[in-house]
Amino acid sequence: MIPDAPVVRRGREFWQELVSEVEAGAAIADVARRHHVQPGTLSWWKWKLGSLRRGPVLLPVVVRGPVPESTGAIELRIRDVSVRISSDTDVAYIAALVDALRSGC
Repeated sequence: MIPDAPVVRRGREFWQELVSEVEAGAAIADVARRHHVQPGTLSWWKWKLGSLRRGPVLLPVVVRGPVPESTGAIELRIRDVSVRISSDTDVAYIAALVDALRSGC
């Protein structure tokens, strides 16, 4: 029986280098074999790093019923959470807030 190899934690920079090789045209299996990592783990990092580059996804807004006069605020509802936001709030902040609420912070 062969003892288990020790678990080696590798940082994001290591995975970025491997993903760069794959994005340059190398096969995931070949890169994984050369660096002694699991192909599935490399695939996950390729997906994760790609999603970080794309940033948050904004969803379309659905207005139901009559639109009341502007109060200078926006009400944001995600699942069972309702938040009132000033209409002049930075859009990037709102996107980050939506992303945090959707992920369940």
